Amino acid sequence: MDRPLRLPQQDRADFETLLGRALAGAAVQAALRSTGDEAHGAERLRRSARDNAEYVLAAAAPEYERYVGLRADADAVARLPVDVPARQRASGWLGVLAVIVPIIAGAAAGIFLLLGYALGLSDDSEVLGGALVGAGWIAAGVALVSALGGGIGLAAAASRTRVAEAGDAGGAGELALAREAWRTALAERGLVPYLVAQANAGRGGATAAPGSRV
Repeated sequence: MDRPLRLPQQDRADFETLLGRALAGAAVQAALRSTGDEAHGAERLRRSARDNAEYVLAAAAPEYERYVGLRADADAVARLPVDVPARQRASGWLGVLAVIVPIIAGAAAGIFLLLGYALGLSDDSEVLGGALVGAGWIAAGVALVSALGGGIGLAAAASRTRVAEAGDAGGAGELALAREAWRTALAERGLVPYLVAQANAGRGGATAAPGSRV
């Protein structure tokens, strides 16, 4: 009976996939043909690889450790609470303020300036008109500053979002590369050499010792 692989489910699936490809590969098939054991040799080798999976996996240990480490980091980050609604609310309020404040300040500036210059034409209301003109120019300055500040804030928020998304994508890409590096090392340094050695050992009807498999 095959011993169960001491691997997480997703890694166990990778091991089985790579084992099947290695058994069907040219190197292992040629070794089986040379021993005349093509009929039952593949299943014998499959059981042997599973029974000695820890030895086979050791050939790709550095790549596997890196892959597992990156995966653990990604899982830890995924479990962190992400306050997406808060960021969305902040961005929403910033967008509202960036639009409403300049509009209100601009409208007030227009009204104050219009009334101020109109009242300034009358000697009796010249002081009031001057005050309204001053208030109008202040409101115009507020409109300009708020429009600029709101635009800069929105641009900064969008930039932070893009950076965060790029970081997530980069982490996922690095994890995928690490997984592929482990799979390649497991196939080329672990499974194929082991299976070929076991197939060749079958010529004498014996099984090679673990130390001579790779």
